[in-house]
Amino acid sequence: MRVLEGLEPEKVFYFFEEISKIPRCSGNEKAISDYLVNFAKERNLEYIQDKALNVIIKKPATKGYENVPGVIIQDI
Repeated sequence: MRVLEGLEPEKVFYFFEEISKIPRCSGNEKAISDYLVNFAKERNLEYIQDKALNVIIKKPATKGYENVPGVIIQDI
């Protein structure tokens, strides 16, 4: 059973819990970087992974939201 199961919005808490399981302290970023790349690949999203293991994932806007400012999420 997931610890955060049943919380809303369910998908947000599901992925938060999945990401929380991945060690990602300084010098140990490969696992989280690869997780994000695989997340993008599975959804046919454009992505960039640089040599420092930074990842940028681009997702087109939902229909009707094409002119709304984009969202950037950064984990430090």
